[in-house]
Amino acid sequence: MAYPGDLLMRLVAFLCTVLLLVGACDSKGGSMTKDEQFAELMKRPDIEQIHDEYQKLLERIRNELVAKIGIAPWVPKDEPFGGSGCMEFPDISDTNKRRYSSGHSPGNLPDAKWPDAVKLVESIAGEHGFKLHGAVVDRPNDHEVTFGNDWGGELLFGTAINTTLSVSSGCHLSRAAKERGTPA
Repeated sequence: MAYPGDLLMRLVAFLCTVLLLVGACDSKGGSMTKDEQFAELMKRPDIEQIHDEYQKLLERIRNELVAKIGIAPWVPKDEPFGGSGCMEFPDISDTNKRRYSSGHSPGNLPDAKWPDAVKLVESIAGEHGFKLHGAVVDRPNDHEVTFGNDWGGELLFGTAINTTLSVSSGCHLSRAAKERGTPA
C-alpha cells in the first residue's frame, strides 16, 4: 500500500529526473538556433588547428616537467587521441571533440614538488587560454587539477601511482565546414 508521503517522494523524484533530463538536453548550443550555433563555432579555430595546437601544448608541458621538475620521461599511449561529435551543438553535423592523452610518467610526483609542477602547467596552459579551475583530488600522494578554456576544453594534470596529463578540446567545426562558412 502506498502512503501519501511515499507518493509525494516519488513525485518529487520524478520531477527532479524530468528537470535533469530537460537541463541536460538544453546545453549551450541547444538553446540557440542552427545559425546561432554555427556562428558560435565559427568564432573558434577548426578541429585541425586545435589538434596541432594541443599536440604542441602537451609536448611542451611534458618536456618541461621532465626538464624542470625532474619527473620520469613520458610513456606514450598507443592511441594518443580519440574523437566524437558534439552534443552541445545538436543542429550542426560538422563538429568534432577530441581527447588527447599524454600517456603517463611512471611514478608519483612527490608532494613537495606538486605545487611547482602545477605552476609550470598553469603557466604553459595559460598561454593557450586555459585557466586553473581547481583541485579535483588533493590528498597526500594523490593530486589532480583541472583547467578550462572558453571553448569547453579541459586539461587534467594529476599524480598518484603515475603522473598523467590529458586535454579534451571542446567542440570545433571540421576544416571543411569552417572553409565553407555555412551550415550543411
